[in-house]
Amino acid sequence: MALSAEHILTLQQLSGIGTKTIFKVAELVINPISTIEELCAFWKTLKGKKLEAIGTDDIIEANNSAKRIIAASANASIGLVGYYDKSFPEILRHTINEDGKEEPPLLLWYRGDLSVTNLPGLAVIGTREATPEGIAGGMFISGEFAKRGFNIVSGLAIGCDTCGHKGALKVGGKTTAFLANGLDHDSIYPEENRDLAEEIVAKGGLLLSEYPIGQNVNRYALVARDRLQAALSLATLVVQTGVKGGTMHAANTTLKAGKTLYTMKFKDEATNQHEKCLGNAFLVKQGAKYISGGDNLDQISESIKNWKPLQTSLFD
Repeated sequence: MALSAEHILTLQQLSGIGTKTIFKVAELVINPISTIEELCAFWKTLKGKKLEAIGTDDIIEANNSAKRIIAASANASIGLVGYYDKSFPEILRHTINEDGKEEPPLLLWYRGDLSVTNLPGLAVIGTREATPEGIAGGMFISGEFAKRGFNIVSGLAIGCDTCGHKGALKVGGKTTAFLANGLDHDSIYPEENRDLAEEIVAKGGLLLSEYPIGQNVNRYALVARDRLQAALSLATLVVQTGVKGGTMHAANTTLKAGKTLYTMKFKDEATNQHEKCLGNAFLVKQGAKYISGGDNLDQISESIKNWKPLQTSLFD
């Protein structure tokens, strides 16, 4: 274990210290660091103007801040797991972004059952402005994969995300919401789905985020979150999307990771030609595969479960 979650959070509190720097520093750790005193002693061995400018008092102050965040999170039933912890989801160690570069999360805040991440994941995503046919189809196919042992992964947004979560819950399956904000109740976005977030946890599912309590959603965080939905999953299903939109971030990430990207094909051609569904055909031209409720979902499920991660080295 290179650095504990508490010590990673401590370093995140330091001005000018970003994710890549923390990863590089963590890889220099030879002996386990158990206390803040040991972290301070280790820090003194590091070279570089930016690192040498940070003193013992700075680290102790940052650690006190980290401890307050962890304590407040625990009071809200929110746990924390770090990249080097054994309980960190293995599949997320292989996270890449839509540029094909490795970008795993350093920390994960969670509420609910973290072991759900051990299930094969299927990301279910799409437009917030889904048609009635899209909602019905998305719920049905999400439920079918949930019944086959998949963790349905989405982002709690209204529209297609909601039908993914609800489709899994309806059949007693498991679902994970990856959020772009803190997991405390007041930070959950969108507000309309706060009850759905509570239902996910109450029924054995999981809420995940890179962000601590009190962190509100923003455009950057939403884009960054999209890579994690794809990373936690063995494949991605686009229910409906326009040619342009946020769905494309997770779709592109899926293809870059060598995972299968599915888009729904509807019986009604008018639905396929709807403005909010034209992106489905566009993605097929980029390498996605059509899927519908009438396909052999048992065969598709087994195919998805056989996916293996690409062999990559962090930040090469």
